[in-house]
Amino acid sequence: MKKITLLIFTMILLVSADVELLDVDYKSREKFLNEDYVLNGAGIRDKFIFDIYTIGLYVKEKSTSGSVILNSDANKYVRIVIVSRLVTAERFSDGLDEGFEKSTGGNIDPIKDEIELVRKGFGSDFEKGDEFIVFLGKTGETTIYKKGRKPYVIPSKNKVFQKALLGMWIGKNPILNGLKDELLGTD
Repeated sequence: MKKITLLIFTMILLVSADVELLDVDYKSREKFLNEDYVLNGAGIRDKFIFDIYTIGLYVKEKSTSGSVILNSDANKYVRIVIVSRLVTAERFSDGLDEGFEKSTGGNIDPIKDEIELVRKGFGSDFEKGDEFIVFLGKTGETTIYKKGRKPYVIPSKNKVFQKALLGMWIGKNPILNGLKDELLGTD
């Protein structure tokens, strides 16, 4: 009985533990805009041999299913921290383009305007250590926060856009399957 209790306690600690990736901390529970969120998972976006950024997915209720999270009407957000000096706005935008192409199966026409706005939302100046929060509101509005800058609102109520944006990380055809597994806690 003691072994079973110890095993259950250990599993609870592992499931609700904070995560540190490349000196970036992701707390298991966060308060954002006066609401409570739980870390669903966190991972590292790399390309070739370079670590580009870390990312954590915060939701109202944890799930190991990308489609459940994508189809949820609850507020959610990702926190992205740039960990490489090699990241420029142009390279980041190229990565977004690649992600949108994959997550939409190449059908970006319905969300072309929102894609242009999200590029502007991330800005044109990137430095190692920059942190972004991309908040996906239940109303369909998307807001990008960067420290020291006014929040950038993408006023569209287009849920297709939100699904494509988050889908690049946890959708059926993500930019990296390993990163998807980390964000969904299935790795």
